[in-house]
Amino acid sequence: MRVLLVPVADRPESGLALEAAFGLAEGLGANVVGRPVRPHREEHPRRDAFLMPARIRLRASQRRNPELDAKAAAALFGRIAAARDFALVKRPGLGRSGIALWKEMVGTPARIFGIIGPMSDLSILSRPKAQGSGPAEEFLLSALLHSGKPVLVLPQQGLASLGRRVLIAWNQSTDAAAAVSAALPILTRADEVRIVESGRESRPGPKATYLSEYLAHWGVRSERLTTRGRRVEREITETFQRTGSDLLVMGAYSRQRLRELVFGGVTESMLFGSELPVLMLHR
Repeated sequence: MRVLLVPVADRPESGLALEAAFGLAEGLGANVVGRPVRPHREEHPRRDAFLMPARIRLRASQRRNPELDAKAAAALFGRIAAARDFALVKRPGLGRSGIALWKEMVGTPARIFGIIGPMSDLSILSRPKAQGSGPAEEFLLSALLHSGKPVLVLPQQGLASLGRRVLIAWNQSTDAAAAVSAALPILTRADEVRIVESGRESRPGPKATYLSEYLAHWGVRSERLTTRGRRVEREITETFQRTGSDLLVMGAYSRQRLRELVFGGVTESMLFGSELPVLMLHR
């Protein structure tokens, strides 16, 4: 991972996301790109009924001066970059790492993430508050559904560590396998990696044994755990807490299962009903 993307607003949760991003960048030898995404005055958000959960209702922005908001966000980004000794630059140098770039774009989150998401290796966002606005959820889902790259979703509180003790939620799917591949730069640096299987491995697809062998090729030693598979979300959360994990890796909505976006599912629960830091990938 070389390019870590963080949508930034002048809010405490953005500060937490930036702290996590710069912390990861230090360990990975990566760069951090900050972007305040603000709507164009002539562009209105349009909800995609097949992608956005039915409970989201986009609201008109309450910001009176988006330009001032962007300046405040840029100041927050600059302060954290300086505190972490990242050089603030206008463009990346060839092969240069340990730098911070600030770039502004105008447009809806879905449009913007469809442009900048594929040109990053990981997007990092804080989880919306339980009673948060529709736009906050739209940002998160746009990053997940339109970037084609992994998204790291963080709780709205500081973390003592991130990516040292990783739990992989395995369900034999290509989505989960893709998430594991995307997370390899983190997995190869982790102190502990565990694989949790919920219930019997009765689905088509690779069993956890094959995942363990795949990770071994990368020098990653893993431990396999099994739960009963009756309440998957709760069992994953309990395993995460019991093992002292600090990052969950899992696949997200597949194109064949987008109905989960409307009717719920494990992805929806981990996105909006959990406080776990989770790295997800939608393909």
